[in-house]
Amino acid sequence: MRFWLLALLPLVLAFQVWALAARDDFPTPDKDPFYKPPKGWESKPLGTILRSRKIEPKGLFDLKVKEAWQILYRTSYVTEDQPTTTVTTVLVPFNAADDKLLTFGYFEDANGPQCAPSNGFRNGISDDAASLANLALLLPYLQAGYIVTVPDKEGDIGAFGSGRVEGQQTLDGIRATLKFDKLGLSKNTKVAAWGYSGGAIQIGWAASLKPVYAPELPMVGWYYGGTPASIRSLVSKLNESLFSGFLISGVTGIMDTYPELKKYIKEKSTQEALDAFDFARSHCSSDVNLRYMFQNFNSDKYSKVGGQYLKAPVVEKIMDELEMGSRSEETPTEPVMMSHGKSDEIAPFKSAYQAYENWCSNGANIHFTKYTNLLAAHLVTAITDITSSFSFIKDRLDGKPAQSYCSVTERDDIILDTDALGQEFKHVLEIIAGVLSDKVGPGDKILQDHLKNGN
Repeated sequence: MRFWLLALLPLVLAFQVWALAARDDFPTPDKDPFYKPPKGWESKPLGTILRSRKIEPKGLFDLKVKEAWQILYRTSYVTEDQPTTTVTTVLVPFNAADDKLLTFGYFEDANGPQCAPSNGFRNGISDDAASLANLALLLPYLQAGYIVTVPDKEGDIGAFGSGRVEGQQTLDGIRATLKFDKLGLSKNTKVAAWGYSGGAIQIGWAASLKPVYAPELPMVGWYYGGTPASIRSLVSKLNESLFSGFLISGVTGIMDTYPELKKYIKEKSTQEALDAFDFARSHCSSDVNLRYMFQNFNSDKYSKVGGQYLKAPVVEKIMDELEMGSRSEETPTEPVMMSHGKSDEIAPFKSAYQAYENWCSNGANIHFTKYTNLLAAHLVTAITDITSSFSFIKDRLDGKPAQSYCSVTERDDIILDTDALGQEFKHVLEIIAGVLSDKVGPGDKILQDHLKNGN
C-alpha cells in the first residue's frame, strides 16, 4: 500500500500534544553529577568509558526496549589535545543481534543542555518537533533487532554545526559502545551509521574523519541525507528565511568551539545578536526557530559591520575547515549512501552534491539519490528515504557486498512504498504503534495485534 507523505505531517505534529505526558524530573546534563568526569580523566585514551548507568528510556510514553544504558566517555573538541567528555545512550531491543550496531545521528540542531538526546531518553521526549522526528526515524532499526547507540555529539558546550567536533565525539562514542561489556557484543560486531539533516553533519563528518581519527573501527556503511555540507552555503541559504533561527544556533555552536572566532564575533555583534546567542544556549530548536524566523543577520540590528564579517580571515578559515569533502585524506573508506532533495529549503543541494563529487574524485564509494520532485523538501525527503536508507544499512550489516564505485540515481517519486520492507515494517502506523509503548524488537506480535485491531 502507498500513500502520500504530506498527509502524515499533521499527524506527526499532533504527537507534540501527547509528548508532554512523558516528561520526568531528572536533572538536565548541566546539573547531573553523572556527566561530571572523575579525576584524572584527561589522560585517558579516546573512547575510554568513565562511568555508566542503566536507565528506563522514555518515548512519547514508555519506550519498551529490553534495556538501555548511558555511558560517559572521554573524547575531544577540535583537536585530540583538547580533552572533553560526553555521553552516549545505548538502546537494546528485545531479541537483539549481538554482532550488529547502529550509530544514530540525532538531529538535535540546538545548543541548550536539555536538548541533548541523553536527556530526552531519560527525562522523556519533549514537545520539540526534532525530538519527535528523531524517535520515529530511529524505531525501524530497533524493530530490526539492532542495538542502537545515540551519542550526545555536541558535548558539554552545545557545539551544533561544529562538524569536526560532532564527528570525533561520534567516533569515540562508537569506541565506548564497543567496549561496553554489559551489551555482550561480539568481537566481530559490524557497525553502520545513519544521520539526516543535523544528524548528517555528525555522520558525514564521522565518515570523513574515521580514516584519520579512528581507523580501527569496524564500520561497514554510512548513510547521510539532507546533508548541510557547507557552512558558507548555509549562511547564504538560511539568512532571512523561515529557518533563519538555525543560523543563530549554528553560529553559537561554532563560536563556542573556536575561541578565536568567538572573540571576533563578539566584537562585531550588536547587543541584539549577543542576546540571541545567549537565548540559543538555553533553548532547543523549535523555540529558537520560532523566535528568529525571517531575520537578516547581515543587518545593523545584529552586525556592526553588515555582511562584511563573512569576509574576515578568521571566519573564512573556519568556514573552509568545516567544508565537507575539502581534504583528500578525509574521504570515507566504507560504502556510503547519500540522498538529497533538489528543492531542499534548508540544506543546499549543490553543496552536498559538490561534497559527493569531491569524495568520489578521491576514491570514495558513494551512491547518491537526487530527489527531483519540486515537493522534495527537507522533511519530506527524510520520510521518503526511510525504506531505501534502511535497506542500505541492513545490507551492510548483513555482510552483503556494496557497489565499489560512485553512482547517481534520480527519483521523482516522493511517495513512500510501505510494502518495501515486508510485513513487519509495512505501515508507518507500525512506527507510531512502536512509539505508543509497544515492545520493540524482531518477532514482536504486539505490534501486529495493534494493527489488526486498529488501535
